[in-house]
Amino acid sequence: MAAHKILVPYNFTRNDQKALGFVIESYADDAEAEITLLHAYAPLPKIETDDRTVMARLSENLAYLRQKLNDTEEALKTARTRLIKAGFAADKVACVFKPQQKDAAQEIVDLVRQGRFNTIVLNRRPSSINRFFTPSVSKKVTKALTDVDVITVA
Repeated sequence: MAAHKILVPYNFTRNDQKALGFVIESYADDAEAEITLLHAYAPLPKIETDDRTVMARLSENLAYLRQKLNDTEEALKTARTRLIKAGFAADKVACVFKPQQKDAAQEIVDLVRQGRFNTIVLNRRPSSINRFFTPSVSKKVTKALTDVDVITVA
């Protein structure tokens, strides 16, 4: 049997914590399992600043957002550490922290195809009226990837 190569999209929600717990419970005893945590974030705009007051304020806001991104990246590394403490080998747990260039589902599909993952662990967000009009990320991913196991943790 091929080694489990698992992708876990991670956005720091309670449901993401459940998905991480599922991965720990299900795969921690598998010494060959490889886990990749993915967080795709909205990229910060590149703005030329000068000495004008408005631009200076905008620059301060961007500095704040850059710090928040740094904090988010550190939180992703903390999730990685949780996996390692649960028994996964450090060299088998990776983080992908990247600016989002497409919708969330397409980012996941592209990474699965590039990294040759054979399992994706997603979470399911509570339903809302918006879900009635737009398909969920898990539905889009499942439809696009027929040769990959997609596990949805509720």
